[in-house]
Amino acid sequence: MTIEAIDLDYAIGSKQILSKIELKICPGELHVLIGRNGAGKSSLFHMLCGDITPQNGNIYLDGIELTKYSKNQLAKIRAVLTQETNITFPINSEEVIGLGRHPHKVDIHRDREIVQTCLKITDSIEQKEQNYATLSGGEKQKVNFGRILAQAWETPPRYIFLDEPVSALDIPNQYKTLNVCKHMTEQGYAVFMILHDLNLAALYADTITLLHKGKILKSGKPKEVLTLENLETAFGMKARILSSPEGNFIIPEIIGEPI
Repeated sequence: MTIEAIDLDYAIGSKQILSKIELKICPGELHVLIGRNGAGKSSLFHMLCGDITPQNGNIYLDGIELTKYSKNQLAKIRAVLTQETNITFPINSEEVIGLGRHPHKVDIHRDREIVQTCLKITDSIEQKEQNYATLSGGEKQKVNFGRILAQAWETPPRYIFLDEPVSALDIPNQYKTLNVCKHMTEQGYAVFMILHDLNLAALYADTITLLHKGKILKSGKPKEVLTLENLETAFGMKARILSSPEGNFIIPEIIGEPI
């Protein structure tokens, strides 16, 4: 059961945003999408989630076109965290996480247990009764991550889509969030996310897809993607690759002036 994009094209007016995109999102993998601003990451993310329709090509979930699924069916299969979550009515953190259980609504007692577990996982217990609107940016991001976990909390394979999930978090919470994501993949979930921190991508990703000017420059294992040539091409800057002491991942370091 995979999500597969085949030959995707997308344009806004005369501007080509994405061209000939082909990739797979597989259960058991943490797949990271990287690239500079304007490379087409957000467009591809929303397209894979079914929010944007490509002009050409198709996206398949378990061999069936994504458009054939109802919104309710998709909500039970995949959970999506976007960069901004606007909630304009009074609601506390516990209730926000509880929203993730709405597509499933079968056993209210089980739903409550899952919400409490997600509050603990995201270290949001102290904020459970706090009005969501009064939370800091990082606290909101943790609570919304908890909502996504609650939604995906069913027998895998399930799909978790995260658009810059650690952008507002401090360093300990960045690592904790990504550790949770890695654990989810080990349980059979598929996690697809956009990251800007190349070090985190190198450390956590099973697969990295590097976008450059709306096209896939390279997709594969971190060491295959994060090369000197690829980084210079995609980011327009000189780069240096440092091997980790453990030897199991590489650390890309952007240095110097723009090329």
